[in-house]
Amino acid sequence: MEKRQLKKHQNQLLAQPGFNFVGFPDDLGVRNVNGRLGAREGPQAFWDAFQKINGRNPIHERLHEMDVINLGSQLETNYDSAAQVVARLRHTQANDVLIAVGGGHDYAYPWIKGWVEGSKKASKRPKKIGCINLDAHFDLRDFQPLMTSGSPFRRLIEEGILDGSRLVEFGIQAHSNSPDLWKYADKKNIKTVPFVQTRNGKAVALFKSALKSLGKRCDEILVSVDLDALSYAFAPGVSAPQAEGFTASELFQMLEISGSDKKVTSLAFFELAPPLDFQNYTSRLTAQAAWHFLDASLF
Repeated sequence: MEKRQLKKHQNQLLAQPGFNFVGFPDDLGVRNVNGRLGAREGPQAFWDAFQKINGRNPIHERLHEMDVINLGSQLETNYDSAAQVVARLRHTQANDVLIAVGGGHDYAYPWIKGWVEGSKKASKRPKKIGCINLDAHFDLRDFQPLMTSGSPFRRLIEEGILDGSRLVEFGIQAHSNSPDLWKYADKKNIKTVPFVQTRNGKAVALFKSALKSLGKRCDEILVSVDLDALSYAFAPGVSAPQAEGFTASELFQMLEISGSDKKVTSLAFFELAPPLDFQNYTSRLTAQAAWHFLDASLF
């Protein structure tokens, strides 16, 4: 292909709706909660697996920008760097969806913070941002005196970045969350869907209903997937694996529904820990999950 034709082809691709990728290679927040380490290697393992996936639709041609952030040893500085990258992508490439991969789930804090800041720059009016979090844990722990991978949503709420009434906690495990976290969720009007309600094949239908209900209250929705929401049989490579959880098929279906919803503008995966994985199974599952989301979102 001649240079002129190549340039024209590249411009055509950039003009189409696409996606951007950002990685947060850091598990300091997991260390702060005495969790099992390894999530700092998550973004690279995800990308290695994602590049190997092919399919009917040319998803890889729709990648507009990739940014694995160079992070250091200071969490707050790392959060600032991550939020700035997310804000820039939201502002400058407003028609694209964003795929983010951690890293500990504490990076939901700069991911959502950056998205909200970028949305303010890109829009003439403030947008109502909501989040649905697939997780075994609330991740509503106190962030003082130490920020942890179990603290992002509490900090987002307390700093006024995310309204509790626009947060859905989906798949919460009864045995994995202390009474004070359930009370905090009720106090902040957080919609909670306990995992027990999703048993017997009800997960996908309940997710679809929760997403639709959230969409009535929001202009944009972010979908957060803490991979410990899945059963250990499907996602062994996480810090806090669960004996019972969602199946791979349920996750793929939920993300296909998310991708086809025009209000869903970003998807993030957290707690992917390759050193704890078995034959890269969790990395491959995460990459395939992102593929299902993008295939539904872009085509």
